[in-house]
Amino acid sequence: MKRFLLPGLFLALLLVLVQAGAAKPQPNQVKQTAEPIEAVAMDGSRVAYVSGGRIRVWNVVSGTTSVVKGRYGSSQEYATASEIAIAGKRLAWIRSAYHGNTELDHWLYTARLGGSAHLLRRALGYNNTDCGLGGPQIDGLVGSGTFLAVSTWTFNDNGSDSWNKRLNLIAPTGLRTITSGPNAIVSASADANHIAVIPLGRVSMAPGYCVSLPSTSLSIYVYSGHGALLNKVVVSTHTSGVLPVALSGRQLVVLTSERAVTLSVYDWQTGALLHSWPVAVSWRGGVLAVYGHLAAVQGRLRLHLVDLKTGTDVSVTRTNVGAFPAIGARGLVYAVNPSKDGRPARLVFVPMARLLAMVSK
Repeated sequence: MKRFLLPGLFLALLLVLVQAGAAKPQPNQVKQTAEPIEAVAMDGSRVAYVSGGRIRVWNVVSGTTSVVKGRYGSSQEYATASEIAIAGKRLAWIRSAYHGNTELDHWLYTARLGGSAHLLRRALGYNNTDCGLGGPQIDGLVGSGTFLAVSTWTFNDNGSDSWNKRLNLIAPTGLRTITSGPNAIVSASADANHIAVIPLGRVSMAPGYCVSLPSTSLSIYVYSGHGALLNKVVVSTHTSGVLPVALSGRQLVVLTSERAVTLSVYDWQTGALLHSWPVAVSWRGGVLAVYGHLAAVQGRLRLHLVDLKTGTDVSVTRTNVGAFPAIGARGLVYAVNPSKDGRPARLVFVPMARLLAMVSK
């Protein structure tokens, strides 16, 4: 005997089936890794990450993953990459490793997507001087669209003075200096054809130890990708060291924590302060990533998303196991590392449409 569903019942059943299918997570939105994730960078649909002694690139649209070939590190902490950047199909990373009690060496590598690693420079520096670091330094690795850049300089033996300060573009076979001098280091963020640089903090040698000189303001310099100085933005802050900053279009976003964690949004072309938004995260090593009018802020316990136009602040996830947020046109990526050994880590991708919906509620 044939049985027929009433039209209303049929439509209700169809709606349930469609909703059930839509509720299933898409396979390209989570990437599991066997080892903890040490660093993350994003450009377009490509996410470069460090895990298990390898540099890999995950395409959040196609779901494919490629690995950089060659010998360039191990799975030990900071032995593969302490910094990583991606621009199009090009990668760069800085490997930092301690040797003994004081030696802290840096290696700068580059590679093309799916290609082999090439060592561009090695800096034999050291740590535990009066002012922290000493000797040659490589730091401030940034990338955006068409270029990769990095700062290089040399500290004296107690870390109180520095010279040979250069901002460099990273080519496949070496470094090309685009500007030099005290305001050429340290590169902190890149967007389109612009690079934001925060000078090293001022220090003074008191008898037997190093003292950071306090300041009520900090100057951030914005350069073109060719090394032309475009503007200097004076930021009000009582922090003497390098701050988390991010460029996005005409926005220069600065993360500070004088009394509470705050996002200050400047127009870097005019130097004007546009907004100052509180963020409900604890500080302790805050990380900042910005795209358009959205900022991802990682505190000690949570990853937050902030709308830079309205100040709307929403929690994305707990980050007591590390997040390393990266954000771009496609959406947000963050890492979830295991709290216990033996458990897989994972990268989580949140599409841009969902991010926009989160801050519009």
